[in-house]
Amino acid sequence: MTRRNLLGLLLVVVTGALLVWAFEAAAEQEAADAKLYDQFNRFIEIVRLVQKQYVRDVDTKKMFEHAINGMLSGLDPFSNYIPESELAEFNKGTRGKFGGIGIQIGMRRGFLTVISPLEDTPAFRAGVLAGDLIAEIDGKSTENIRNTEEAVKILTGDPGTKVRLKVRHMTGELEEFTITRAMIEVHSIKGLKRDDKDQWVYWIDPERKIAYVRITSFTEASAVDLRKALEPLVKDGMKGLILDLRFDPGGILKTAVEVCDMFIDHGVIVSTKGRTTPYWEATATKDGTLPYFPMVILINPFSASASEIVSGCLQDHNRAIIMGERSFGKGSVQNVIPLEGEKAALKLTTSKYYMPSGRSIHRDEDMKETDEWGVMPDIVVPMTPEDYIGILRARQESEVIHKGVNGAKPDASKAGPAKPDATKSDTPKPETPPKSEKPKADTPKSDKPRSEAPAAPDLDDVAPGAPGAAKADEAVPKIIKPGEDKQLQRALDVLRSIEVIEKYLNKEPVKMGQPKTAEAKKAA
Repeated sequence: MTRRNLLGLLLVVVTGALLVWAFEAAAEQEAADAKLYDQFNRFIEIVRLVQKQYVRDVDTKKMFEHAINGMLSGLDPFSNYIPESELAEFNKGTRGKFGGIGIQIGMRRGFLTVISPLEDTPAFRAGVLAGDLIAEIDGKSTENIRNTEEAVKILTGDPGTKVRLKVRHMTGELEEFTITRAMIEVHSIKGLKRDDKDQWVYWIDPERKIAYVRITSFTEASAVDLRKALEPLVKDGMKGLILDLRFDPGGILKTAVEVCDMFIDHGVIVSTKGRTTPYWEATATKDGTLPYFPMVILINPFSASASEIVSGCLQDHNRAIIMGERSFGKGSVQNVIPLEGEKAALKLTTSKYYMPSGRSIHRDEDMKETDEWGVMPDIVVPMTPEDYIGILRARQESEVIHKGVNGAKPDASKAGPAKPDATKSDTPKPETPPKSEKPKADTPKSDKPRSEAPAAPDLDDVAPGAPGAAKADEAVPKIIKPGEDKQLQRALDVLRSIEVIEKYLNKEPVKMGQPKTAEAKKAA
């Protein structure tokens, strides 16, 4: 057989195989379409029956909107339909500033939950805490709220207007707040405490040159502000850094990438991929990379989204030791797709974030504690809900106390008259923690294990009546000082030990100077 005949025969065989495959694929698609049309017909039949036989007249448009939202809510908490009546409000929230109270919210096990209050905002100053379940808004139950977009629409409003929240803390206590909305401008880089000039102090151990910086959320300015905080510390001989991402609800993806790029000079930072969306990845560069120094990152169950990208990336690159408890598990990407000539829109989860190692950080609704999701610390340091509330109240207290000139406390004699109602105002007393009665988007658009470890506190486990829930007559958790913060103290001990180990490995004397006593520091 000639070469030409062989090629011809091969072409016929290949063409025949392709035709068979095409016919089979077409048949499968036709069968799938038939099943889909059967479902459509059933849906239309139900709509007609409701129109004819329901006890009262129904608004067909609203019924279709409810059906669409019901379908999307079965996918995940972040996908939803944005009708024409809500599109303008949605666009306002994604394009610019707006009046609000300053909380990051999400749906957790069907409950509207505060992932974290944003610091320096009305909600933070009032005493709203990460992990709070929002039970009522302006006296109305939140049981029928379908998704976070609906809750955001209710909570936002003109600056100066008020909104009432009733929340259930992780301890089981109910507390009610009256909060005045304001323009939300977040300063996200914080230190350990403020000095007498109201400036942040970053040295947690000045003698050993160990610094502490926390990022409260990832805003457009966070990466620039973080570099401004770190560069003077590096010039001053910083030998270790504690980066605190606890209670950080996330923010802008671009900022998270820029923060990672400060600490690594090559390799993948984060990638996204979905069933039909193109693969995308961000990589590190050498430009602007800070000098190497030992580093510990603190996370907890309320570290989400961008904060998980940073901690997961630096963990995979072995650039930082991750400590605390497993993170929240928010790692999905939503795209907003215009509908009906841009009169409505579909916000749909299209892909997920992946760490340099290829693992996904997102926790799907059906995942268990034993599954792999979020960022699992290298060193697990468990904390109780009371421990976390004590830390949050300490942060709130520090913000309130240091509002006067040169750190002077506010003058109680100049305070306004007490409000007649019993609900909590958005300006807590400076000297005491708030009393309890009985109990925006990643880009691309986004809502919002290395060792065995105790599971992070589950919000359902501290619901009223559940084991571990606080009794109504229990005292409010005390304010925790830095030395009583077990996770922070453990991070500091790890960084202090590095210098000891290095000296030991180099066969140098390992005796370290003892920390100064309070009297010695005062004399110095």
